[in-house]
Amino acid sequence: MTELEFRSLANQGYNRIPLIAEAFADLETPLSLYLKLAQSQNTGKNTFLLESVVGGERFGRYSFIGLPA
Repeated sequence: MTELEFRSLANQGYNRIPLIAEAFADLETPLSLYLKLAQSQNTGKNTFLLESVVGGERFGRYSFIGLPA
């Protein structure tokens, strides 16, 4: 999403716009990113970390981090 698209949605009255970012797993783990982002919001309330797993508990495929708007 470009900044122009983001601003267009915000101008239409949307106050929650999902954003997506990809991160390389060799630099951070989903949990370490979640902890850093949750701390930067100065709140642990209304946050979440969801992870999908393939092959039992061995391989994670996707992680979703939710923070307050």
